[in-house]
Amino acid sequence: MTEKLYLLLFSLAFAVATPPLLGQVMRTNEKGETIIVFPDGTTQLFSEFGQDNPQPPTAQNAQAAENKYPVLDVKIEPLEGSIPVTSEDLRRISERKSQLSKDAARIAQERADEAARQRNMVEEQYRQAAAAKAGAETINRLSARLKAARQTERETANEALLAAREANQAEEIVRRGNYVQEYQRNQQAKKQQARQYENLDLTSANYFGNLLLDDNYLPFTHTEDVILHPPAQACEFAYEGKDDRGRFRRDLHKQLLFTHTDERLRPFLKDKHYLTCEGYFTQLGGFRFLSLQFTFAYPNAREAYGFIEKGSYLMVKLLNGQFITLFSGKMDKGAFDTETGLLTYLVHYPIDQSQINILKRSEADTAIVAWSSGYEEYEVYDVGFFINQIRCME
Repeated sequence: MTEKLYLLLFSLAFAVATPPLLGQVMRTNEKGETIIVFPDGTTQLFSEFGQDNPQPPTAQNAQAAENKYPVLDVKIEPLEGSIPVTSEDLRRISERKSQLSKDAARIAQERADEAARQRNMVEEQYRQAAAAKAGAETINRLSARLKAARQTERETANEALLAAREANQAEEIVRRGNYVQEYQRNQQAKKQQARQYENLDLTSANYFGNLLLDDNYLPFTHTEDVILHPPAQACEFAYEGKDDRGRFRRDLHKQLLFTHTDERLRPFLKDKHYLTCEGYFTQLGGFRFLSLQFTFAYPNAREAYGFIEKGSYLMVKLLNGQFITLFSGKMDKGAFDTETGLLTYLVHYPIDQSQINILKRSEADTAIVAWSSGYEEYEVYDVGFFINQIRCME
């Protein structure tokens, strides 16, 4: 009884000593400190809230007060399947985009510096050749190389400038906490883009049957049926037998599910994909799993994407509008191969028969993967991935 009375008196004393948090928003600043955002957009460290003599504002705090945090109280639409999207998710996604932008800016600046170094080297070779009164052929060759080097220097310098500008913009979104507004703008842009195709009348071309073919060609009886229902792929198992615990196990061969390259890094990766996802189905005893291998061609991806937590979701949306949500069976922090320079995550998602029945009815459209840095949506490359894998597994 005495303890309860003490706790009650302590609670009342705290309530009296602490001003009410009416209309304020709790956030985390770029230093990871908990701050209070007031209705007018000004901020204060939570550790100083309620003090009679708070610390005087520093020059940095004064600048922060000038650049007020916007306070936005809006409803964030959940993902399909009623998976909520929180402001914390959007904050992490913005930080990931900011990190990717920084990586792109750093790579662009390295390319620009190398181009400048190459131009200086060719310029010095040209100067020495001219001073030595080299032959016309040598002078012309060095002149062409110098012209190309100067052009490359200009292009890479411009790329570095644009990349740095985008990195600053992405960092500004994080610093000012504008990630919710940015998300809302992107969602609205997607809806407007989708409306452009609502009433579009798409007609199929039927003139391919009139193409001239060689004498050895045997036409299909029903061309449309073959297009809609292509021949099934041969089923091959990467492993079939008993595991070390005596359980029956079957692993299908990996197939490409999707690739993804962040637009910020696309100019610098050239023909490489930033992220490649391959997958396969596994049957282990009476259980079945979807195993996905995420491979990043850039080692700093771990800093941007983080890891995949146990119980994090994978949502697969089909072309018929249906979708399923799977949850990872364990955490994976990624493994970096120093020889290949690849960062790989291998994640296993348990799947039940009801979800399999949905997946085998239609081609896949998109996949949404939940990383510790927030979700990311990917367009599926092999739309028949699940249909083929499930057919072979069954």
